[in-house]
Amino acid sequence: MGILALPSERSGSFMALYNMGVGTVTSDSLIGIDFAGRGPGGLLANVLLANAPQGVLSFLYLTYNGIFTCMLNADEWSRFAHQRKFLRVTSPSGKQRSTYYLQLPYTYALPLLALSGTLHWLVSQSIFLARINTSSRDSGEDLVYSTSTCGFSCIAIIFVIIVGSVAVFGGIGMGFRRYPAGIPLAGGCSAAISAACHPLPNENVDAPFLPLQWGVVSQGHCSFDAGLVEKPKEGQSFSGVRKRVPTAGNRIDVS
Repeated sequence: MGILALPSERSGSFMALYNMGVGTVTSDSLIGIDFAGRGPGGLLANVLLANAPQGVLSFLYLTYNGIFTCMLNADEWSRFAHQRKFLRVTSPSGKQRSTYYLQLPYTYALPLLALSGTLHWLVSQSIFLARINTSSRDSGEDLVYSTSTCGFSCIAIIFVIIVGSVAVFGGIGMGFRRYPAGIPLAGGCSAAISAACHPLPNENVDAPFLPLQWGVVSQGHCSFDAGLVEKPKEGQSFSGVRKRVPTAGNRIDVS
């Protein structure tokens, strides 16, 4: 596989590449491929080749979406140690907050969608299917010499590199942001989340529907609470609530 040719005049200049157009089929922007481009097999092979980068971009978008979801979930979790908020649940009741429609806050989801859509369009203009039809004056299209190949656009490839670099460095930059300190990070670990959500025995039964904050609710114990909480102090030890669990022969204490 290789590029057949570049523009003959000032091929290294930006204007020469720009004049080739975006997604435009020219004799200077065709890719030479080893497999035959004639017939349905050649057409299908070139269609798959031209659209292969789209699958890679879709995978990268899902990866980015998952990374940002984990980071923003951890950020929202951390902020419960500093301000009261209603819980965010799948099926809200009362003033509880619902989950995000696009899985992320709109301030992140919409730019990410716009970035993904822009990259998909630019890639579609960077490498694309090119059908070369030959015809004669008497018999019309000559299927024997008609062929399929892929074309490329240098200016579109340059913009893909620029926009892709913005996406990469933007993700790296987000990784340097620090979470507000004050509550142990839980991520998606259900055990860590459960350990931070053990209320006191006399907790208000309507607490899940009230604005909650995480902090010290009693001596040696931290949890979410609708009442007053204090921030944990460095050097203090905290544990779960001890409760009695009935067993077959006796009772045992668990934390």
